[in-house]
Amino acid sequence: MSMGTFLTDKKVKIRVNGSVPGEDIDFNEGAAVTSNDSTFSGVFRWRFGEKWSVAGQYWDSSDSSFVTLTEDIGWEDYTLKAGSNIGAGVELTVARVFFGRSFHTGARHEFGLGAGLHWLEFGAFIEGEFFINDESTGFRREAVSADAPLPNIGGWYWYAFSPRWMLTTRVDWLGITVGDYSGSLWNANAAINFQAWRHVGLGLSYQYFALDVDIEKSDWNGGADLTYRGPFISLNVNW
Repeated sequence: MSMGTFLTDKKVKIRVNGSVPGEDIDFNEGAAVTSNDSTFSGVFRWRFGEKWSVAGQYWDSSDSSFVTLTEDIGWEDYTLKAGSNIGAGVELTVARVFFGRSFHTGARHEFGLGAGLHWLEFGAFIEGEFFINDESTGFRREAVSADAPLPNIGGWYWYAFSPRWMLTTRVDWLGITVGDYSGSLWNANAAINFQAWRHVGLGLSYQYFALDVDIEKSDWNGGADLTYRGPFISLNVNW
C-alpha cells in the first residue's frame, strides 16, 4: 500500500456544444485555472493465490479562479465577452480497480496483464455575464458534469536491482465507446522504490493520466481533453 502526494501539472480543455458544435475552452489559459496542484493519492495491491492480484488507486483534483477574459468564450449558445470578469473551476476524481495475473516471475522480476475499471467524476463551471445574440442575459453560472465507469486493459513490469531497490512500471489503456462516452484513456506510472525498513519503504514515481472523450448527454453535449501528470511521492507499507 502506498500513500502520498501527487504533484500534478494539469491541462484542461472542455467543449460545450450549442445549436452548432463549439470550440474547446482552454481552462488553463482562457479561464486562468492554475496548471499546478498537489493532492493526496493512495494506491494498494493485494496478491491472492500464486499468480493473481487486485490493485486500486484513488486521487482527486479541484481548482477555481477569477480572471478578466482576453477573448470571447462560447458556452452552448452563450458568449462571455472579452474584457469581462468571470469565475471558473474544474474538478476530477479518479478511482481505479485492476485485476491482474502474473505470467512470468523470477527472483528479480515480474510481468503481468489484466483488466480493470476506472470510475471518473468530472465537472466544470463558468460564471459571469452571459450574452446571446449580443444581448445580455445577466450574471449566471453554467456548469457541466459527468461520471462514468470506464473499463480498461493493462499490464505491469517490476524489476529488483537489489533487495532494497525496485523499478516498477504499469500502463492502463481504453479506447472504446461506452454509453454516452467515446474516446481514449491512458493511465501510466513509472517508479523507483527503496525498501528502507522491513515493512516500510519510500517511493518516487511519475504519474501520467490522459482522457480525451466526446460526451453526448442531455445536460452535456460536448467533450473534454484532460491531462494530469507529475511526480508522486509516497510512503510504502507492505506485509
